[in-house]
Amino acid sequence: MTNSNKAESAIAASLERALESTPLLKRDSAIAELARVYARELDALFTRLGEDEATDSATHHKRVITEIDIMGRRLEAVLDRLGMSPGARPAVRGGGEGESGDPGTRALDELRADAAAGTAGVDYAAAVDPAVTAADAGD
Repeated sequence: MTNSNKAESAIAASLERALESTPLLKRDSAIAELARVYARELDALFTRLGEDEATDSATHHKRVITEIDIMGRRLEAVLDRLGMSPGARPAVRGGGEGESGDPGTRALDELRADAAAGTAGVDYAAAVDPAVTAADAGD
């Protein structure tokens, strides 16, 4: 593989690596394929941009840059829909159980553990000052 072939498949290859470790439902297959199409198109546009530098056409160069911008935004939107971009998973940003940790599942597991231990729910009385409780008892 030459350097230009490496460059032209960089985004598509990165996407494929990311999709391997991303849990997808069957209904996500169409949007995942759309992401692949956008990634291949971006790779082709970057290759074309490199070739355009030799032609030295400012208008053509600007057009390719605009196409890259549009296709990049489309790919970003698809990645957001798949939950693959950092902005799509803000609850995981702070760490948690690694990249694959699902905060919703983790929270549900904690609630189930609390319920099994008999500690489910909130004890509002625990937060009340004992002096207030004693004063209320005298009423």
